[in-house]
Amino acid sequence: MTWDAGRVNKRFVRKYNAKEFFGFTKDKEAQYELIDGRIYMMAAPSVSHQRISREISLLLGGYLRGKACEMLVAPTDVVLFKKEEKSNVRNVFQPDILVVRDPKKIGANRINGAPDFIIEIISPGTAERDYIDKARVYIKYGVREYWIVDPVKRTVLVHRREGKELDTANYTFADRVGISIFEDFGIDFKDLDL
Repeated sequence: MTWDAGRVNKRFVRKYNAKEFFGFTKDKEAQYELIDGRIYMMAAPSVSHQRISREISLLLGGYLRGKACEMLVAPTDVVLFKKEEKSNVRNVFQPDILVVRDPKKIGANRINGAPDFIIEIISPGTAERDYIDKARVYIKYGVREYWIVDPVKRTVLVHRREGKELDTANYTFADRVGISIFEDFGIDFKDLDL
């Protein structure tokens, strides 16, 4: 019989719910996320990450001014759950940029439920979580559109959900990327001051 420490450790990793997570992170200066019950500390973003966030936020914020939805930037907690899980929520994220169209989801301290649009900008060490773990959870809990922006590769991976259908498309920083929930708006990455 062989000993597989990796498999054994995964079985015994403590999982937390949102109530425990908020108790743990309340007085901490660092930022954390809760993904499938596991707590992850987030490193400070790179300068290129912040430039991309700033440029997209300025464009998107200007476009949304006066519209019936809200754009927020990190750090804003987003609590994802289905009704039957509400007492045992295990996913709390801080997307880099998010848009919520339903004002009932906007609480005093966090977003309760899936935003319509999320952008995550890759930082060193977060790629696997952004491409795999977060994509799976965002899609499962009803995020309509999720962008993964990679400053190093200069790419944008877009997941769009219409009902039960999921469409995935790849773009580069030479492209204009439209946002499906806004027919007349997109980001021209080649025009950003990066």
